[in-house]
Amino acid sequence: MNRNDVSPAVWYYGLAVLIIVIGFAAFAGFMYQGTSNMQNDLLQMKAPGVADLNLSEVGEYTIFYENKSYLNGTVYNTDEQIPNLHVFLKEMATGNDLVVHASNESLIYSIGDRSGRSIMAFEVARPGIYQVNASYSGSEGPQVVLAIGNGMAESMLSSIIFSIAVLVLSIAIAAAIVYTTYRKRKKAFSKIVEEEKLIRGG
Repeated sequence: MNRNDVSPAVWYYGLAVLIIVIGFAAFAGFMYQGTSNMQNDLLQMKAPGVADLNLSEVGEYTIFYENKSYLNGTVYNTDEQIPNLHVFLKEMATGNDLVVHASNESLIYSIGDRSGRSIMAFEVARPGIYQVNASYSGSEGPQVVLAIGNGMAESMLSSIIFSIAVLVLSIAIAAAIVYTTYRKRKKAFSKIVEEEKLIRGG
């Protein structure tokens, strides 16, 4: 057997590297797609201001302050410091006020021309139209953008877990290829060395 004919070929190591590169690309792609989908599901409004929002899911909703945003043809680039806004919510069907409290989760996103962080949260018991009233208390402030959505933490976690799983799988496949290639090539080279010894001895 010729040393150049050892199987598996050296290019299998290159294949392992390519798989890892694809894994990192897929990781970045899935993270981007997950964050992008999450942003697209958020309902935006200007603050201070009043907006009637159709909240179709029950459960906890999170209010985000977007210091970088785009809404109705206007680009917003405001201070990263969270403004001193007061937010009130009312269920239009019953007139009942909802309790708005500080967000228990610290959620941050940044993609493209939008970036935001969670500031408040509230609970919706039934789907319907809810009026959101955001204002500054006793003073004027800049026009900013608020975004509202539910299941954000779960969506982020799901996207992160799936992306990491793809990356880990690609690394595991690449490692298996490298290990198998190394073992088989080592065995083949050992066989060649033994054959060469027999030839020289003969």
